Amino acid sequence: MPKNKSLFFWNNRSYSATEIVDLQSVPEHICDVQRALNFCLSQAPQWTVATSGSTGVPKEVALSRELLFGSARATLDAFDLVPGSTAALVLPAKYIGGFMMIVRAFIGELSLHLCEPRGIPELPLGLDFVPMTPAQFIALHEVGITPNAKHTLLGGSALPARFDTDSTSKVYLGYGMTETASHVALRSLGSTVYTAVGSTEFSVDSNDCLCISAPHLGIVGLQTRDRVTLLDAKRFNYEGRLDNVINSGGLKLHPERLEAECDAAGIQAVISSREHERYGEVPVIVLQSREDVAGIQKVVKGWERALQPKEFCIVEQWPLLGNGKLDRLGLQSYLKKHPNLLYPL
Repeated sequence: MPKNKSLFFWNNRSYSATEIVDLQSVPEHICDVQRALNFCLSQAPQWTVATSGSTGVPKEVALSRELLFGSARATLDAFDLVPGSTAALVLPAKYIGGFMMIVRAFIGELSLHLCEPRGIPELPLGLDFVPMTPAQFIALHEVGITPNAKHTLLGGSALPARFDTDSTSKVYLGYGMTETASHVALRSLGSTVYTAVGSTEFSVDSNDCLCISAPHLGIVGLQTRDRVTLLDAKRFNYEGRLDNVINSGGLKLHPERLEAECDAAGIQAVISSREHERYGEVPVIVLQSREDVAGIQKVVKGWERALQPKEFCIVEQWPLLGNGKLDRLGLQSYLKKHPNLLYPL
């Protein structure tokens, strides 16, 4: 087998994959890198990861070596990454996003900078590629830093509408899930259209939920709970999670779409719901500041009457899952336990 030529930069020097694995007394984030590289160097048939728990109890999923490597190759092709291309790891390698960057670097023989995972990452200059979370991207933006990379890939959670605008830099949002290892579709910042990566093709079921077939990943007919508007077999517009739909008297409301409108108006709001004797459930606006009440009243007046929440609640901070995503089920539980905190809007 030809010697792998990937390079890993850490602590002001470069290492081969085997040299990184052999390092002793390293910080935890490098230990996670070592575990990922051990998988790449071995002939292990699968890697087990935990799902995010965004829509229920987290579970472990075993991903085959063929799927992981197939996903990595698709990303390398999508972003024109060739041996020697430079990239940075700013995500924890123990989670699937960071793990996949290690796999890409290994099989693509990239030069990968191993940065400590931080809320505000420290990025080397002149990168070809860097994946990060929307939260990291926003944190950099707020301190006046634009990721200095030819391509920046965001994934793991939604990007607020005020940051999802046309950009001269090449910033992309990925669509994917644990079962696909990484993204199976990409869209440019400011666009609404996701386009398939690799050999992926899309269809929808009777609920307009996306169905994924990706031969390069060995995936056929993977059914999701994501509602989309299918444009063709390679493109779609994302509408929201079917699981998050609020069914109010037979009218189905999609929180993500309404939250994006709030965000575009400069108001951070979550659309949750509470049980209702007559309608089953009704929407509730959840805010983090009482100063936003007047603004949100103006925003909801522009919505169809049936979509307008009649109550609001103030919380100090959103309940979050371990991966930083909004815990919608936790928020619903909080509203159920504290009906005294609901006020008419």
